[in-house]
Amino acid sequence: MLKNFKNAGITALVSIAALVMVFMSAGAALAAGAFNPKPLFEVGIGGQTPEMLGEATDESKIVDYDKFYYPAAMVTSEQEDRIFVLDSIKNRICAFTLAGKLAYEIKLPFAHHAIDMAYFKDAKRFFIVFQQTPLIGVLDIKDAGAKAAIAASDLLDAQKACGAKEFNIQNIWPCDVFNGNENRILLNAFFSDFKNIALSYKNGVLAGAATKFKTEEYARALVSDPSIMTLETDTKETRLVREKLTDHDTDWHTLLKELTLGKPGFNCRNIRIIGSDAAGNAYVEAHYGFGEDNIQQTFVYRFNKNGRFNGRTEIYHSPEMLTNHFVTVDLSGSVFYMKKDEKANKIQFYKFVIDELN
Repeated sequence: MLKNFKNAGITALVSIAALVMVFMSAGAALAAGAFNPKPLFEVGIGGQTPEMLGEATDESKIVDYDKFYYPAAMVTSEQEDRIFVLDSIKNRICAFTLAGKLAYEIKLPFAHHAIDMAYFKDAKRFFIVFQQTPLIGVLDIKDAGAKAAIAASDLLDAQKACGAKEFNIQNIWPCDVFNGNENRILLNAFFSDFKNIALSYKNGVLAGAATKFKTEEYARALVSDPSIMTLETDTKETRLVREKLTDHDTDWHTLLKELTLGKPGFNCRNIRIIGSDAAGNAYVEAHYGFGEDNIQQTFVYRFNKNGRFNGRTEIYHSPEMLTNHFVTVDLSGSVFYMKKDEKANKIQFYKFVIDELN
């Protein structure tokens, strides 16, 4: 299917979206009532009222995947009672309370199509990345409820900061968020000689660029300290690897045997890191089934700094829509999920708590 898309700059986006959509029909295999969580809240799709998100679209008829018609990303700040939604098609960020009230919306002062964002609570600052460009938008917010407004904004060139050849950005992750002197971010890059880019934002400038790491896989950032983490997998074991940004020192831990890929029968088929919390725990999403096209259950596992398992929770297999960043880990350790209810034509928001310890 991908070969039919004319725009090579969006191939990586569509690849990830296609992988997500593979799991859309798998829920029917679950036993009735085995997994039936209730959403925190849900909002309509369209444009009749300000709280409605996205644009009603038949995704099966989309020819050029050059933009997101449904929300592209979600991040949270549970301590502030906020769920932030990147409503790309309307070029805005919507801030909802956990009860589902639209606290405010901020229109983005950028002409590019936004695809992901990172949020630093203490600075009230968003970093936003866009489709087919290495530019990064910086947005400082004055959160005064319904009267929230932009305090400052800027558009910075990550390519220039790296001194690198042209690349596209797929995701952005906040790192070391309690550092009051600077904001560290990690970018996942496509169509380049490297996969990860670490940058520091201080006094309005991007600096400290790093593109060479010991880990060769796409990484996520730890929010608790200046480190990144990734998974290394083979048919024998899965390892959680952490690498410090300061000196590139690494450590790794072998995870539970049930997270080893490639076993026959009902077993783990896909695995990825989805985030970390303020305590330095890493959160790993694992899909289980009889094959990659037959996923029947999905869990998020939590591992501490020493790689020790300390809980898991079941979540959904798929967001049921083309999106980029639909599951996120809050600083508190809560797991939030954004998905579409096709029948009701609504976007639903869920909160999952790590509560299974066996």
